[in-house]
Amino acid sequence: MAELRLDPIQRRWVITGKRPTLPAAFDSGVECPFCPGHEHYTPPSIYERKGADGRWDIRVFPDRSPLFRIEGDLDRAGEGMFDRMNALGAHEILVATRRHGVTLAQFSVEEVAEVIQVYRDRILDLKRDHRFRYVYLFKVQGRSGPPSQEHSCSQILATPVVPGVVEAEFRWSQFYFRRKERCIFCDILQQERESPRRIVEEVEGFISFCPYAARFPYELWILPTEHSSSFEQDLMAPGRASQLADILKSSLRRIERISPRLRMVIHTEPNMDAKRPTEDWWKTIREDYHWHIEIVPELETDPVYLVPEGFYFNPISAEEAAVVLRALEPDSGGALPEE
Repeated sequence: MAELRLDPIQRRWVITGKRPTLPAAFDSGVECPFCPGHEHYTPPSIYERKGADGRWDIRVFPDRSPLFRIEGDLDRAGEGMFDRMNALGAHEILVATRRHGVTLAQFSVEEVAEVIQVYRDRILDLKRDHRFRYVYLFKVQGRSGPPSQEHSCSQILATPVVPGVVEAEFRWSQFYFRRKERCIFCDILQQERESPRRIVEEVEGFISFCPYAARFPYELWILPTEHSSSFEQDLMAPGRASQLADILKSSLRRIERISPRLRMVIHTEPNMDAKRPTEDWWKTIREDYHWHIEIVPELETDPVYLVPEGFYFNPISAEEAAVVLRALEPDSGGALPEE
């Protein structure tokens, strides 16, 4: 099993060690192991959402070469001043459709809502395991080739530690709340509405905008307009998945018109039922944090935007990006063709 090692200077966890080797079946040259009829090329399903014909429409299974493995124990240990533990957790693949070469932006709103519901259900299920302190859901599109040659999928990681980027958000949200007794994200939303230059779209219950200090060109965030720290709990309410699907689909359509290659991640609260390192671990998280979705297009001509010492360089301001994204009205298409 791979292990987690803590960098004592920057307090970040690094996964080190070999990942499991792929089964020989994956060297068989099969065109796409995610397509219907190729299920034997992947591990057995953890979860399936079936269509009216009884066949799966959405399928979730363990990654065939996982970064985190669900078997075993953490086995925390010290090595002099250093800390390490096993890379215990879960690594799942969510295949969002039976159809090959169709992106999430091309789904109908109803189909996007179904995918969101599965996102919610998998996070809720993984958080029942009190060994996991965080569940991280992300999507990378176009990294291995044109999206028309890929099969739409997302990845879900359950981890025994909180990822560094998310932990930094938690800490600064907590710091702001202790000073002002307000959610920093709610204050950002209020300011963006007062001066809506960076707002791209607002629908019932949700808003999308280019963050003031965007790290990447055309970076776009989606937030619920009412305070909520938990994606999975918020999306339990009736009709919420459809509301989010509406703005998520249109946001992805806009981003795809900038670049077909993109990254999407959901930031939600930690697993509050996990074993806590201290009694007051993220005690005010439900008051001070606000879940959100971050979407970033990957431009083929981009230079490296992370410059030395952790500064980002973004040649396109949030205001300029919002003007462009608002002008790229998503079309009304997107329903999937019949098989």
